[in-house]
Amino acid sequence: MRNRLSLSAVTLVLAACMGGGGAAEKGSVEVRIEQGPGLGSPRATHQLLAASEGRLLAIGGCVQLGCEAGPASATVDIIAAPNMRVIATGHLLTARIQPSATALPGDRVLILGGWVNGRVSAETEIFDLATLRSIAGPAMAAPRNAPTVVTLADGRILIAGGYDGDDVRADAEIFDPKTGKMTPTGPLITARSGATGTLLADGRVLVAGGGRPDREPRRALASAELFDPATGRFTYADAMAQERYKHGAVRLANGDVLIVGGSDIRDYGGKLRSVERFDVVAGRFVTAGNLVDPRFKIADGLLLLPGNRVLVAAGDTSPEIFDVARGAGTRLDYDLGGQWNYMTLVRADPHTALLAGGYREGRIEPTDQSWIIHLPKG
Repeated sequence: MRNRLSLSAVTLVLAACMGGGGAAEKGSVEVRIEQGPGLGSPRATHQLLAASEGRLLAIGGCVQLGCEAGPASATVDIIAAPNMRVIATGHLLTARIQPSATALPGDRVLILGGWVNGRVSAETEIFDLATLRSIAGPAMAAPRNAPTVVTLADGRILIAGGYDGDDVRADAEIFDPKTGKMTPTGPLITARSGATGTLLADGRVLVAGGGRPDREPRRALASAELFDPATGRFTYADAMAQERYKHGAVRLANGDVLIVGGSDIRDYGGKLRSVERFDVVAGRFVTAGNLVDPRFKIADGLLLLPGNRVLVAAGDTSPEIFDVARGAGTRLDYDLGGQWNYMTLVRADPHTALLAGGYREGRIEPTDQSWIIHLPKG
């Protein structure tokens, strides 16, 4: 039965071990999920970012059946915590499906690429929360959909690879918020789209997996690369055990990177349960266990929890929590009412996160639903 809870919540207690009486032992993770208010429009392949004062921004995306664009694809929902209600609507310069976005200083957001008027875009825009409108940003060197976008330790933005409408790319560039300019860097050793990019504690970036998921013949990659901002160069990293794209990645408290799920070249038919961990000290990937359910299109659906656990919220009808120490996931007893892809999950404050949007697998039907996730202290 579909949960539509607005006042009450479902409490889910997960523990690595359970005592004889069934009580959670020390180290358990308590997560409460409740149905949140609707977004301003159904959204999938959108972006969800945190701004100041507990506000979140739901940006663009597809809004109609079949993941098609509509007028709301050119809007930004301004969402206020703790109730997660839409309090205002901002406007982009153009409607974008599957844009990339990253926060800039001063409650501004760099929004780039994606699909615009049926073509992959090279244009960027900068949305200002103060005015609720965008201004044009510098054009990228090439059209890009699903590039790797990572904010570096010095505040500059790395933009690497992506799909240009014809094939995947290897070139990369850096946006500097101080100058407002794009500068070439890189390139990637291997052209790739749909890869994850994770900032490491030492300032380097791990780019893992991806491939060519956008056209036939599809190609999924097990390879990974490391970008060093000091040299502007990509170098080979160790390869993963599994080729994968449309996966998720999260940096753990010890600095390692967890690579979760995704798909092989069979796409819908090749969803993965496997999890790998990049050991930063050793410089190699190690197998790390399995999810309960195979999941893909989850890049924006992971959140690190206390106790070396990761909430994997997207990609199925129920979230699960992956315990890194045990190498196993535990499915949560909460029904999201559908198997949603391209959901977004963002922390609004230390104890609250929002899970929003996505499209229903099969019908490819975007939803305006959201779920408030109350996180454990720690």
